Amino acid sequence: MKTLPQIFVAATLLIFSSPKLHGQAAAGGVVTFTPGQAPAMLIYEDEPAVTVYIVNSNATTILYKTTPMASENSPQLKLTEVQSVYLFEPKPYTQAMELYQARKYAEAMPLFAKVSEDYKFTKALPNNFFLLGGFYQMECMRRLGDLEALSKAAAEYDSRALTRPLLQRQFELYALWDAVRTKSWDRVIAVGEERYKERQPGYQRAQIAFCLGQAYEAQKKSSKALNAYNMALIADVGATHELAEQAAIAVMRIHWADEAVQMAMKNWGTEDEEKNSSGRISLVEAGAMAGLYQFFLGDGKPLPSQYNILLKYKPEVVKPEPAADEAAEPEKK
Repeated sequence: MKTLPQIFVAATLLIFSSPKLHGQAAAGGVVTFTPGQAPAMLIYEDEPAVTVYIVNSNATTILYKTTPMASENSPQLKLTEVQSVYLFEPKPYTQAMELYQARKYAEAMPLFAKVSEDYKFTKALPNNFFLLGGFYQMECMRRLGDLEALSKAAAEYDSRALTRPLLQRQFELYALWDAVRTKSWDRVIAVGEERYKERQPGYQRAQIAFCLGQAYEAQKKSSKALNAYNMALIADVGATHELAEQAAIAVMRIHWADEAVQMAMKNWGTEDEEKNSSGRISLVEAGAMAGLYQFFLGDGKPLPSQYNILLKYKPEVVKPEPAADEAAEPEKK
């Protein structure tokens, strides 16, 4: 039997998972999920795949049972003897991911923690569910805005076995979030501007832009802050909902604090109104953002009461002048 020295553990993530494989063996048989056992498929280069139940592992060897009820373990198997090992997605992980996708991060987090604890015996394998459970715990912390908990968890997390590039890059972004936590604004700008030059998926670009927005706002650089917050809004087309919500409020907050905007509010609809002034233009932008928050970005939350008044400031709808031939009366026959 030919063997390959490389071991690849295909841990199913949401975007990479195949529903047809969840809880099923290669030939269509249902696998059993038993505490202390990790259902897996041993994949050989020139032999049929075999479903086993891993009970322990290290970086070079796995110990498994052929059935979940087997009284004795099979002999140890060196990872070099198989082409790859596929770990079936545990049901608690599937449930946690469904909650995560439904934006129920507080409910998903303890389930991810349980998965991580229950599958600790597989942690020597790349992209195992101990590792993934811990990763998505941190993502829940980030999305809930608990940067203190995220900082502590990231410091204790061993990301070396996290081989999926997008997850590894996300873990690297936690350093930027930690700079936000400590209000190290110069560092946020230095790191964020450099990372923003790189090719990023939308949800990560939105994070970088939002962190930059906070730094520029703290440094009273309103124009740069507004640009960054607006980029956070459009980078992921609102899919990163918690950042879109916060960015929209930040845009309204910055406009609201502008004296020129306050003057434009005072003069709105009066003879002193200057329709081309910077304050009025910013006021209309703030009004548009208030409307966008109310109908989309707020994710069902009411617009903060302070900004309700912004909804009244909308640009006039200018009707186009009729063309000359349309304006002329038709000739009478």
